[in-house]
Amino acid sequence: MGFLDKFEKTLEKKVTGLFSKTFKSGLEPVEIASAIKQEMDAKASILSRERILVPNSYLVQLSPQDYERLSDLGEPLTEELSKLCSEHASNQRFQFGDLLDISLSQDASLALGQLSVVSSSKKLDVVWVPVLEVAGVKHQ
Repeated sequence: MGFLDKFEKTLEKKVTGLFSKTFKSGLEPVEIASAIKQEMDAKASILSRERILVPNSYLVQLSPQDYERLSDLGEPLTEELSKLCSEHASNQRFQFGDLLDISLSQDASLALGQLSVVSSSKKLDVVWVPVLEVAGVKHQ
């Protein structure tokens, strides 16, 4: 991450923190989806003209209050976030190295209304099974 990226993230965190402390409102799922999309855009790596790789694992850290409220939504929330982020990736022609994984956790250092997104790429485990095909019949 370059100097400007770090500066932008720090400034964004300060401004978001100021607004969240002033207005004291909890996060909404649309804000989480927007933050994941922003992280995806920031971490996109161009491998070729046809292939832009983005991280496939996103850990969304929430304040304890937001986590408690949003974790009650359970799996439907993470499924909907995955759907929205997959659509965004498709529209941007991004590709994942493996299945998209979004998880929520709580971070006591975050105030109500704040969030942090940490992305990574999981290693794709491929198991190759040799198969011999003779006259349309597969032999393993």
